[in-house]
Amino acid sequence: MFFKGIMYIIYMLAVRIKGIKYSYLKKYKGNEAADKFVEEIAMKWSTYTIKTIGIEIEVEGKENIPTEPCVFISNHTSILDIPILFKTISKPIGFIAKKEMLKVPVLGYWLEKAHCVPLDRSNAREAVKSISEGVKNIKEGFSMVIFPEGTRGKRGRVGEFKKGSLKLATRAKALIVPVTIEGANKGFEDERRFKPCKVRVVFGKPINPSELSKEELVELATSIREEIVMNIKENGLNWCDNSI
Repeated sequence: MFFKGIMYIIYMLAVRIKGIKYSYLKKYKGNEAADKFVEEIAMKWSTYTIKTIGIEIEVEGKENIPTEPCVFISNHTSILDIPILFKTISKPIGFIAKKEMLKVPVLGYWLEKAHCVPLDRSNAREAVKSISEGVKNIKEGFSMVIFPEGTRGKRGRVGEFKKGSLKLATRAKALIVPVTIEGANKGFEDERRFKPCKVRVVFGKPINPSELSKEELVELATSIREEIVMNIKENGLNWCDNSI
């Protein structure tokens, strides 16, 4: 794994250099060409990362992914969730991510180009701006991914969804797709080192918030969380962590 680590660092440096081509495309070819290049970079990076670590991915419910822009609501098990979702969703997506993520060398640069939106939960005004930016991205054709727990669950457990975490989806009036990620924490999180692992990703049936009653909208975060928990095969409801 040490040799793979060195090769991965070299690969990431090469990926960062490709930012020169992104700037050229954006300036001379326009946003569409630049966005397509970012999508290509994201897919290649995700594939390389997954292959280098040795992650086997089993996908269920991919037919539930809408053709139109939507909001993916996922549990958060590992830093590997990002490449796993880029790989399995296979369409232009951005993430609502903690502002610290966009400061990570190389990764942060490309996440920003991929229409990821930084979120500062400690600043209510900035959080509102982040939601507005996410809504704008959806209207411009980019699906968004939200991790409503606000932090990675311990050993794959599903924490409570933060209050207001689904505001982006309801304001954008976009379809909502529940996503369950199981096992990525074993690839990196439990032992704080990268290890080969098997990951299972389940895409639930789309939910149209426009068709829900006020009562159902109030309980939407809870019902999505329950669906995600129930989709985790290994320990079922034992993977529910109310302490987070």
